[in-house]
Amino acid sequence: MSERSERNIKHGPNEPRDGLRAQKETGPSNAEARRVERRRGAARFFTPRRIARIAILVALSAVGAFIKLPSPTGTVALDSAPAFLAAAAFSPLEGSIVGALGHLLSALTTGFPLGLPVHLLVAAEMAVFVAIFGLLARRVNIWLAIVVGIVLNGVGGAAIMIPIGGVGLFAALVLPLTVGSAINILVAAAATRALRSAGLAEEETR
Repeated sequence: MSERSERNIKHGPNEPRDGLRAQKETGPSNAEARRVERRRGAARFFTPRRIARIAILVALSAVGAFIKLPSPTGTVALDSAPAFLAAAAFSPLEGSIVGALGHLLSALTTGFPLGLPVHLLVAAEMAVFVAIFGLLARRVNIWLAIVVGIVLNGVGGAAIMIPIGGVGLFAALVLPLTVGSAINILVAAAATRALRSAGLAEEETR
C-alpha cells in the first residue's frame, strides 16, 4: 500500500469530524457577534439625549390632549402633533415610540374610556401611521407625507373601529378624526420646518 493511501486511511475519517467541530466553534461566535452588533446598534440609537427627547415629547402628547382647538366638527386636541413632529424632524422610529406611548398616556389621563384593549390597538395603529408619515417626510416629500398622514390617521383610524362598532361608528368618527389629523399634522409640519431652519432637526442617513 502506498504512503498516500495509508495517509488517507489514517486521517480521512477525522476530516469531516474536524469540519463539524470548526462549524460548531465558529457558529456560536458568529451568532454572538450579531447579537453584540444589534445591542450596539440599539445603544447608538437610544442615546441619553434621544431618550430624554422621547420622554419630553410623550409628556407633551399628554399635555396636548388638554389643548382644545375649535374646528368645524367641534374641538380638536393636539395630542398626536408631537409624534408626527418626532417622526419628521428626528426619525420614524422615534415618532412611532412617541405616538404609541403618547396615546396611551393621553388615554390614561382620562381613564381609558374605550377600554385598554382598544387603546392598545390605537397605540399600535399610531405607531405604524406615524412611521409611514416620517419615512415619506424625510425621504420623499413633506407635502406627500401630510396628505398620506391625514388619510391614514383620519380614514384609516376610523376604519379600524369598524369591527368594534360597525359602519355607524366609522361614519361618526371619520370626519372629526380627519379634521383632527389635519390640524395635528400641519402643526407638526410647521414645527419641523422651524427646527430644520434652526439646524435642530436630524438629517436623514441613507
